[in-house]
Amino acid sequence: MVCLAPGLPRGASHSLPAAARAATPGWIYPTREGMIGPMGVSKGQIAFIEAHFERHSDAKLAEALGMDKGAVRAAREQHGLSRSRPVKAWIRAHPDEPLPVYEAEAPPAQHGARFTAGDYGAAAVAALAALAVYLRTVGPTITGEDSGELVTAAYTLGIAHPPGYPLWCLLGKLFTIILPFGTVAWRVNVMSAFFGAATVFVVCLLGIRLIRTRWAAMAAALAAAFSAEFWEQSVIAEVYSLNAFFVVVCTLLLCVWYETRKTRLLLAFAFVYGLGLCNHNTMHFLAPLFGLFILAVDRQPWRHWPTYAAMAGLVAATWLIHLYLPIRSLADPPVDWGNPETWENFWHVVMRRQYSFGFTQNPRTPARFARQLGVFLTLYGRAFTPWLAGLPLLGIYPLWKRERYRLALVLGMFAYVVLGFILVLNFKLDKESIWLNNVFFIPAYIMAAVLMGSALAWLARLDVRGRRLKPLAAALAIAVVAVPLGAHYRQNDKSDYYFAYDFGMNTLNTFEPDAVYFPTADHATFPVLYLQAVEGVRPDVLIANKYGYPEESVYADMPFEIRSRFRKIPSDPEKDIIEDWVVAHSGRPVYLTRKRSVPGATVENAGLVYRVRRTGEAGAQPAAARPSAAGDYWAEYTWHTLDEADTRGDYTAELVLSDYHFFRGRGYLAQGSVEEGLAAFETALRMAGASKEALNNLGSACAEYGQLDAGAAYYEKALALDPAYELVLRNLAKVCMTTGRPPRAAELLQQLLAIHRQDHEANWLLVDAFVADARPDDALAHLEAMCAFAADDPAVYRRMGMILLNDKDDPRAARAMFRKSLQLDPSQPGLATLAGAGPSPGLPPMPGMPTAPAVPAAPTPAMPAYPAP
Repeated sequence: MVCLAPGLPRGASHSLPAAARAATPGWIYPTREGMIGPMGVSKGQIAFIEAHFERHSDAKLAEALGMDKGAVRAAREQHGLSRSRPVKAWIRAHPDEPLPVYEAEAPPAQHGARFTAGDYGAAAVAALAALAVYLRTVGPTITGEDSGELVTAAYTLGIAHPPGYPLWCLLGKLFTIILPFGTVAWRVNVMSAFFGAATVFVVCLLGIRLIRTRWAAMAAALAAAFSAEFWEQSVIAEVYSLNAFFVVVCTLLLCVWYETRKTRLLLAFAFVYGLGLCNHNTMHFLAPLFGLFILAVDRQPWRHWPTYAAMAGLVAATWLIHLYLPIRSLADPPVDWGNPETWENFWHVVMRRQYSFGFTQNPRTPARFARQLGVFLTLYGRAFTPWLAGLPLLGIYPLWKRERYRLALVLGMFAYVVLGFILVLNFKLDKESIWLNNVFFIPAYIMAAVLMGSALAWLARLDVRGRRLKPLAAALAIAVVAVPLGAHYRQNDKSDYYFAYDFGMNTLNTFEPDAVYFPTADHATFPVLYLQAVEGVRPDVLIANKYGYPEESVYADMPFEIRSRFRKIPSDPEKDIIEDWVVAHSGRPVYLTRKRSVPGATVENAGLVYRVRRTGEAGAQPAAARPSAAGDYWAEYTWHTLDEADTRGDYTAELVLSDYHFFRGRGYLAQGSVEEGLAAFETALRMAGASKEALNNLGSACAEYGQLDAGAAYYEKALALDPAYELVLRNLAKVCMTTGRPPRAAELLQQLLAIHRQDHEANWLLVDAFVADARPDDALAHLEAMCAFAADDPAVYRRMGMILLNDKDDPRAARAMFRKSLQLDPSQPGLATLAGAGPSPGLPPMPGMPTAPAVPAAPTPAMPAYPAP
């Protein structure tokens, strides 16, 4: 039952002033939120009081809520919302502080809310603290990942790998100009530090807006600054600190717009979002999240269509920065990825079609998703250290009480980035893939840091049995900054990082004059590219496939009928054809980073690479940069360090050391130093991680130098990781045949043929395995099965005849097979005699049949041919 004020008509109570309502004994009145009166206030009003009691007096809150000041005070005290003396003093000093209009059913709008000078000062302090640490730990030259390529693209105003990163390249060039000292790479590294610190500045403002406590916001911003992955990306030449800056600026603008509904903030958001699109494709991915938040706040978007049309126009106008790509491509800079001068090439680069295989090459299953989510949780725990990883959970409740819409944006950003990128990227679970994809979770780490700040502010206000938890909150505020700073300092200190630089210099010093270089990994390509294009080292060397595939100019003289059949990005077999053609027609020294057979040439060890030696070609000539012609590459190389401890978890450094020990191990085996060689291989494996590719390559290197048992052990480990790995199935089968284990060889070849039924080599090897294992019936059965796709091959019937004659002692059936073979190919010496008589001891080897399995070639460790996205 609802009692109205005595003597008033029904419905008149809402027109009474608050004082009159409170003066009426027993008065209770209804609202759309519930009953309000002496028995309590609504949840919405409590949330409003909790959100603003630290900046406004009870009287002002009562006026906005249409309540009595005493009721506000009682509600505040009932919910433990007490004010400290400094807060009371601040409220008295700011009587005109704007207060939002209370609206029970829609998000409140605050007109005129602004950041104060103190807010900006707190954010600046946090940003300067982060910048100081970043500048202390920034890399002095090129580092890992795409550093060498990106620095070269920025310095020469070139086209970086898809999507081209036009804005990043322009800003990078600006930093190489405004910083007149240090290496070019260091200047671009400083740009990452600058935008990392700028991101910290914005994160602090975002925290102030949401948490309303400066010290907690500063702690949150510095926690983000010193989180493992964000710090790492802020001291090297990479695109992710700039990307994080655009993401948090967009988030802050939407949070402030939520309060004020000012159109200019949406237009500013559109402009910043458009800039972000010109830096990284992550912004495309975040569009649904941002759009959903705007529509959740604006309940009638059709009434504001001119604003949204203007936003779309701003995004489109800003996106035109992409025109940098075709304009600069016309100048043929040293890095001109994808040559985006035509409409087709332009979209090929912008849409990152070169990497489209990454979204479809791996299956998507619930079990795989669960494992990927587990990997993220491990990465998240490392980002802030396990001791602090759970703190953001405490920050959800206080924001839920007073900032549900903006909590939805922050928490939604975290969940959307984590779950969305796991689903979209579908990354593999090996060491390399995890390292490459961790950068995409940076926005989630930043949102977690904001929630940390919310937890700190809430704990500071909490009263447990009459005891305030401010000391605990203060201690945690110090911890969220100091613990990640201390835990990650050594790992992210790149101030003495020279692994990539040394690897590039030593590789260039290996080459003879006017060499052609075919690298197959980022760490073998980009440092050399930077040293040549930016620092002018060894301009005589042609880097033939700096984009992960050979440029068309490398094989422009190849007959058109051959090269016209190549794909836009040549496949692996097509790359081999191009390399073979360059070896045969260029007349220049050719170097590879993977071991493979080349027609008319041998491939020999040459320090950190392989030298292709044409038949009849003279020995190595001294390279222009080498001090001697002795050919002792390992004595001539110079390194700042080869200590494993100095890699500090950096995967590129680990790859450099892995390659060093792999090639050094090959050199030891070539000299007959088996123990040293195998020890070097184990070190190489430990550094790169036990991927199936690395295990295959080590196995092939062992087999090449006669260490078949060691090679077989590596192959077996690779198969344990991927039982369907075709290259290892083939290689291990050959080793097993050579070492007298035909049953195992047959098992492996049958697995391989289950994948590729018509594999010519595998079919013939399986026949050999059956014969060697004294299983002639199985060999004959397999040859009969081969007739389904090789019915016109005379070798099939010839081999069946030999097995029937020698292993089954059935001359009649054998002669029938020999006659069938002769019908298909009459020019087979000696077979006519067998077709009409018994066995011929002088029978020559049958054409097309492997008499002994060749020892598998040993490619270098298989690294990604394309740069990380």
